[in-house]
Amino acid sequence: MKAQRESQKENTRPRTKSRPASDGNTALDVAGAGVRRNRDQKGGKRELRFRDLVEPALESKKELLKNEESSIHTDRMRLRRILPALGHLQLRALTAGRIARFLQDLARGDESHPALKGASINRYHSLLSSIFRYAVRQELTDVNPLGAGSVPRSKESAIHVRFLGHDEQRRLVAVIRKDCPAKILELELAILTGMRRSEQFNSRWQDWHEGILDVTGKTGPRAVRLSKAARRCLTRLRKRAPREQVFITPERNAGPLDRRLWFEKAVKKADLRPAFRYHDCRHTFCSRLVLAGVPLLEVQQLAGHRSFQTTLRYAHLSPDHLKSAVEKVEF
Repeated sequence: MKAQRESQKENTRPRTKSRPASDGNTALDVAGAGVRRNRDQKGGKRELRFRDLVEPALESKKELLKNEESSIHTDRMRLRRILPALGHLQLRALTAGRIARFLQDLARGDESHPALKGASINRYHSLLSSIFRYAVRQELTDVNPLGAGSVPRSKESAIHVRFLGHDEQRRLVAVIRKDCPAKILELELAILTGMRRSEQFNSRWQDWHEGILDVTGKTGPRAVRLSKAARRCLTRLRKRAPREQVFITPERNAGPLDRRLWFEKAVKKADLRPAFRYHDCRHTFCSRLVLAGVPLLEVQQLAGHRSFQTTLRYAHLSPDHLKSAVEKVEF
């Protein structure tokens, strides 16, 4: 009888709905777990702390927005400054004023860190805003404290465009031919096409058709137009590549990590001053187009600049062409 009563009591207990199984590894699972934990403690999602947003937001950037690994790595480097100052704070404490004071601290610097310039501070501004935008999309918070210009961006200094002079190119090529001759074609392709390094590094042989190379970079997919010289360069790279090679850059076939020590060593040995970075090959491409009289609008299209403001950085290189252009107007 006692066993029968226990069985009846068990059957009358209310049953809870089962939750679908989750491996707990997705961005939403991580964020949701943080929200539920804080609700259990304080009864509201406002108790979520900034540090709880970071990993889900980065995961979203990588999986949904398809940001490059190098971009995520840079975000993590900046978070080393952000998290000690803001990570422990509850979201309700992260007002526009609090974040503005943090950015001001970056501008001033301290005993451990040098003062940052406007461009660098704006990268921190963008990272913080992107994390809050993710939180708003997931309804983890109601507002982005950096939205609608509530925290003004810093004034940036004029960008100095560094491009390779012909004498500098001869010195650099001489060093590479001696120390790592297989890399000459990579440098040549970079200058002839103006591709971003990530675009060049991740481009595949199957993406090359006729005079176009389809690439994907930080601004998304685009078609890179190839000159005759660029096509000859690719043909030579193709002839020496193994049949099974997928990516145009040999190292990319071994793994996703892009090491450019060969280039950095060659630049140092060639004594290029000021320092010349791989991205400056792209500046060299754009600068040579402008110096050859190519209109800025066409430079924007060939370089794949999202904004015309970016292309205007090269406008100062064409005063002679503007002078000859204005002479064509007659009365």
